[in-house]
Amino acid sequence: MSSIKSLALLALATGFASVASAAETGKTTRYWDCCKGSCSWPGKADVSAPVTTCDKNDSPLTDANTASACDGGSAYMCSDQSPWAVSDDLAYGFAAVNIAGGSEDSWCCSCYKLTFTTTSIAGKSMIVQATNTGGDLGSNQFDLAIPGGGVGIFNACTDEYNAPSSGWGAQYGGISSNTCSTFPKALQSGCNFRFGDWFEGADNPEVEFERVACPAAITAKSGCKRTDDGAQSAVAAPASSAVASSSVAQAKVAVASSSAVASSSSETAPSAYSTSEAAPVASSSSEAAPVASSTSSEEAVAAETSSVAAVSSAYTAPAVESSAAASSAYSAPAAYSSAASSAYVASSSSVAAASSVAAPSSTASSDDANCNVQYVYEYDL
Repeated sequence: MSSIKSLALLALATGFASVASAAETGKTTRYWDCCKGSCSWPGKADVSAPVTTCDKNDSPLTDANTASACDGGSAYMCSDQSPWAVSDDLAYGFAAVNIAGGSEDSWCCSCYKLTFTTTSIAGKSMIVQATNTGGDLGSNQFDLAIPGGGVGIFNACTDEYNAPSSGWGAQYGGISSNTCSTFPKALQSGCNFRFGDWFEGADNPEVEFERVACPAAITAKSGCKRTDDGAQSAVAAPASSAVASSSVAQAKVAVASSSAVASSSSETAPSAYSTSEAAPVASSSSEAAPVASSTSSEEAVAAETSSVAAVSSAYTAPAVESSAAASSAYSAPAAYSSAASSAYVASSSSVAAASSVAAPSSTASSDDANCNVQYVYEYDL
């Protein structure tokens, strides 16, 4: 049994190492310029369709070649590409990005899990889809699309919503206090996201990030999905409660349950210069915290002895089942455990060893025929 335990520990150690190495560090800013995003143009990447744009009335356009309102055209950013909270610790949204070593071909419509490492929202996670980029974005920068976040280089908000000539608030950074009630109704919820209980007014928090499969709730809004999206690790709902129940049940039958090791694969989108807008930000010196791994690791050892009533039957310890359906696609949960903050499960590894112990056959004479014989076994796992 000691060799099995050693193997399990080795698997766990390997899993932790792979999760830790998957994440990169980056920084965030915010913007909302109302312009057609760069990833809304055809031919940017191998995708199902370019990111959806809207007309001046916020109705979706069908022609992906419609010129941007920032270039005299009639295509604008759709208001539903605003951020929203999924749970206390998880949010979805969109961003203009610049990923070191890549280009739009690799990041347009890719999704990234951002784990915030600074400010009051440290530990919370946000999954964003890359819908835009900017010539003024730094390396590994995510310019979060938040209404009222500043127009940056370009501004179509004045034309679409009669916003001030430099947009709402400062050109870079936008409004400094919650004046979202004065915004067009379609933008108010996205604006309030920044000042509400989820984002807590955080100012350009730093992140650890990794590429993940896009949740359906995000692609339903953008209309864009990469052909290689299925190869990415999906977000899995936390399985801590399921693992605990499994451990208790297996302890009752004196079998050690193995833990599922969460390992998320990260594919860094190659990146390069492209053509849109985002606010430049000074990089912070704070060190990013490592991505939390969701490895429900338990070694359930039988605490009580088991009785075997049937004298001549052989007892077989049941095989251990993997504790999490780790590779299943994530859907926005109705009840999402807050303990699952920044936890991704890409695959599960289970180390199981089930030993079969046969009860000795009865040699009782006919005089003992009416005796009840009971065998008690203790398993040292």
